[in-house]
Amino acid sequence: MDQALYSMLRVNLRNLVKSKLYIAREWHIQPSEIDKLAYYEYEEMIEEINASNKEQEKRNKEEEQRYAAMQSSIPNMNSISKNFGKNMPNMTLPKMNLPKFN
Repeated sequence: MDQALYSMLRVNLRNLVKSKLYIAREWHIQPSEIDKLAYYEYEEMIEEINASNKEQEKRNKEEEQRYAAMQSSIPNMNSISKNFGKNMPNMTLPKMNLPKFN
């Protein structure tokens, strides 16, 4: 019975260190400040960060989809220039005489 109770309170040290490193790097919080938090506050912080990251990823995917849709709706400039040359084959530029300075 006691062993089952203690097994619920075990902390995976590798995950703890990875999470602290992530918080310190991405959110610019000193590791010493993270260590001052009660463990339940730390767990809540991790949950909020994960939720924030998922929301940001969702917004990024939506933005990428909008950008891809916009790119597909814009005609290719190479095809426009080719078609422009085909539609106006006899077009010539006007001749201009530039003044000569002596």
